[in-house]
Amino acid sequence: MHSELRAADDTKLVLEVAGDGPPVVFVHGSNGGLDSWAAVARHLAGYRIVRYARRNHPPSDIGNSPNSFGAEAADLRCVLNSVAESFGAGAHIVGGSYGATVALYTAVADADRIASLALFEPPLLLSGAHLLPVLDRFRQFCADRRYPEALEVFAREVACVPAEVISATPITLPSEEAGRTITASAGADLEAMAGDGQDVDRWAAITLPVLLMQGGQSWSPLPEGMDRLAQVLPHAQRVVWPDQSHFATAMVPERVAEALEEFFAAV
Repeated sequence: MHSELRAADDTKLVLEVAGDGPPVVFVHGSNGGLDSWAAVARHLAGYRIVRYARRNHPPSDIGNSPNSFGAEAADLRCVLNSVAESFGAGAHIVGGSYGATVALYTAVADADRIASLALFEPPLLLSGAHLLPVLDRFRQFCADRRYPEALEVFAREVACVPAEVISATPITLPSEEAGRTITASAGADLEAMAGDGQDVDRWAAITLPVLLMQGGQSWSPLPEGMDRLAQVLPHAQRVVWPDQSHFATAMVPERVAEALEEFFAAV
């Protein structure tokens, strides 16, 4: 069932709710959307699954620019409030990549109505002011309608995806309209990351139950960021899939769901 919410700044957010049971709110990463967590959600039984498209990701609206993690955390808080009002319960939050950083921002600001956090590889050591010139070049490529080049800049210089991975999966777009849409989403995430920092210690204030998930083959500095997060959240549980990378949620959704079920059952 699709529904719509209005964020604090009146940006439209689109949600999809399915199932019955304790609510689980999924927060997708960059270049994602409503379907990003669908494969994992299909393996979760006995939960009310809530997935939403973050601002700047269709079918949700484009938000104000520059984007920020603060604005996105306020959006997630809006979703949590709606879930609590509709179903009378706090929710487990599952965040992937950029979405995991949104979850951290939300939890450290106010843990009310959050039952737990499950985080897959937030890019904690990829953000910072060093991305400002990258953002300028990204915007110039977009202004020139060179959308594949803009997305390659994002992959290489923002996400730090290894060259061999990029060359193995060349960026192709079905249309110019698709290029505009996808780069608008990626550019908004880049704005937020460029305006953020790499202070992992700020998350130490989180006392909620936490599950940290990662792939054993993920590229640097994602593993280093997970190590730092585990240090400041010593109570967190941790799951590593040795044969997986940053794409684990898409490649082995059944394993991700199994880890989530075990974690939720113990909360």
